[in-house]
Amino acid sequence: MADTSGLTLQEPTQVDWDNLNAGGKYQAPPAAIGADGKSIVYNGQLPTTITAEQDDEGFRNYLLDPIKLVKNGQGIDGYELRFARVGLKPWKNGKNGTALLLKGAGVTAKPQLTKEYDAAMQLIKGRVVPLTIDWEARNKETGESVRGYANFPDNPAFPGTKKSILKMGDTYTDKDGQVQTVKSEVLFANARLRFFEVGKK
Repeated sequence: MADTSGLTLQEPTQVDWDNLNAGGKYQAPPAAIGADGKSIVYNGQLPTTITAEQDDEGFRNYLLDPIKLVKNGQGIDGYELRFARVGLKPWKNGKNGTALLLKGAGVTAKPQLTKEYDAAMQLIKGRVVPLTIDWEARNKETGESVRGYANFPDNPAFPGTKKSILKMGDTYTDKDGQVQTVKSEVLFANARLRFFEVGKK
């Protein structure tokens, strides 16, 4: 230990040790699949500020933070989906996430250039759009990930729900249907969103 004699040390803020773990901000994402086995469609209100960004490959991204769930019913409304993004990087099928969001939000414009997408995104601030939610938990350092709500283990403490916080030793199903064991100390489920036109899922 370093010698601190002769130094004037700042005292730390006093800690409430009895409530040290209380008040954590993590909330499990809402369920992705209903009792009927189908994806649950939620209504999400887009933020009034949509921030234009650029991804690592030079494509435009849009930060949608937060999206608030509304008109879904008690226990769901008010939940905030944080740090969601859509972008213009083309998928293998030629589509992109921003186009699907604009279509789902009822925009009739058909942008092709980045500046046209920028203008169209200004039209949807605060709109309510249909979306589905899936779960993904990932450890950025090790690359370990669990993807897909159905692959998360059931939560015995709350029958009919899934565990949203996975700890070392928990088991889950991978994309190939194989049972795997969590190697990371902890994995938190986060929401992955998909926007679409109602009736065209």
